[in-house]
Amino acid sequence: MTAIAAVAAAAAVLSLACLAANLVAFRPLPAGVSAPRWPRVSVVIPARNEERDLEAALRSHRESDYPDLEVIVVDDRSGDRTGEIARRFAAEDPRFRAIAGQDPPSGWLGKPHALRQGARAASGEWLLFADADVVYEPDVVRRAVADAVRRRLALLCLLPRFETHGFWEGVVMPNLYALLYLGPGFVTQIGRVKALAGGSGSGNLVARGAYDAVGGHEAIRSAVIDDIGLALAMKRAGQRTRAATAYEGVRVRMYRGLREMVDGFSKNVAFLGPPVPALLFPLAFFALALAPWIVLAAPAPSAAKALAAAAIGATLAGRAVVARVTRSPAWSALFHPLMIAVWTGIAMRSWWRRVVRKRFEWRGRVTDAPK
Repeated sequence: MTAIAAVAAAAAVLSLACLAANLVAFRPLPAGVSAPRWPRVSVVIPARNEERDLEAALRSHRESDYPDLEVIVVDDRSGDRTGEIARRFAAEDPRFRAIAGQDPPSGWLGKPHALRQGARAASGEWLLFADADVVYEPDVVRRAVADAVRRRLALLCLLPRFETHGFWEGVVMPNLYALLYLGPGFVTQIGRVKALAGGSGSGNLVARGAYDAVGGHEAIRSAVIDDIGLALAMKRAGQRTRAATAYEGVRVRMYRGLREMVDGFSKNVAFLGPPVPALLFPLAFFALALAPWIVLAAPAPSAAKALAAAAIGATLAGRAVVARVTRSPAWSALFHPLMIAVWTGIAMRSWWRRVVRKRFEWRGRVTDAPK
């Protein structure tokens, strides 16, 4: 028991060291910055059956204060009012365009194909790929462009605030940033490390020339996690990519309730790496999260219990700091083991779909799972 507690305590200390590094690596978008000129920006939004959230997202882009903006919505063969909403905005505002998307050809997944269609129609020097449920404050695009130009970036990833309601959303969603801040997320900010890069569906701001140079979305046509895939493709090609936090200016409520979160994340978690690590890593994290609690509950030497308590305290403290920084509910830190348990179940479900069923399904479109 003492050895188990010591491993858990060491892991907790390491996570706090990672937290310190990540707080330095991930900085907010600067305010009050300007650019020598304002290049044209094309916001490209893929939308498949997004009638619930699309209007709020488009309204936020309509209120943008960016001087030269166009917004392109690709209706990806929706079966609801998505296309109608997009066309209404296009009729009311000349900066908006609605495109009737085509079914993806063989070898393509739906979202990369929709993004490719939007990029082809775009006229901007910069492309902002943003999901249909993401809401922007008016000054975010201007701040992001100024920051990307100033730092001579090819891709700037905007990290959003995850809006949550109720118990399960508050427990489950913070894992996305707990993994980033309490793990080696800072490595994605290091240009020499080509294996990891930061990308987000909430906003990948990409220089058009750099995007075309790597082959655009054709280079990641079968990528399930297309936002990270694009950042990886650009980073591996020698382009400068970085991520910035936009917690005060970009927000998204990805899913509503436990069922939607399980279904939504099951489609892609297992595609974060090769099949074997995708199976083993979640199980290892689950064991590591539960270990100190088991030591506390079981008969064990006092030294082991002290180490276990220290591990739990360090983990909860780290989670509290992450919650404060990312504007997540602070109380969720108290449910850390439950969060890890739910995510382990999601990871196993996702892995089963990828490896055993070999099927990929999202929003009514079913394809073979990419290899």
